[in-house]
Amino acid sequence: MVERECGACGQCCKLIGVRELDKAPHVWCRYYRRGKGCEVYQVRPAGCGEFACDWLLDPRLGDDWRPDRSGFVLHAGEGGRVVNVELDPAQPNAWRRSPFEAVLRGWAREGSAEGMDVLIWIGRRCLRLLPGGGEIDLGVVRPAIEFTAHDRLRRPGSGRDWPA
Repeated sequence: MVERECGACGQCCKLIGVRELDKAPHVWCRYYRRGKGCEVYQVRPAGCGEFACDWLLDPRLGDDWRPDRSGFVLHAGEGGRVVNVELDPAQPNAWRRSPFEAVLRGWAREGSAEGMDVLIWIGRRCLRLLPGGGEIDLGVVRPAIEFTAHDRLRRPGSGRDWPA
């Protein structure tokens, strides 16, 4: 099995929201450092530590699927019945590049018999890939998420600022 590490990728640090950090989706986390990765990785909150993109988990995905190279983060949802493709808003068509589109459409075709969906997320807007090769634009289906910005966060229950 391939052992992979996030390294300096950091696309989840931009694309995925983290409630413990009051970090909304599609904005860079204040703890991410370009070329270095997360500066608080060893003490990151559970919302970060529990997340793993499919590139980390699936050795069948080549290096071109690494999120900072592909322009999107793949992650499963609903107990594996949904493949979420979270696009970087700066690259809304990244999923359409080769080999990504063909593979994603193949997953939609093959997974449909088992009730699996492939969802393409462009911010709050969602496309669902159809088994026959088309797609449905489901429109804006995610609520807007905004957090109040503050300089330091409190680690829940600790009485201390986060990070340590």
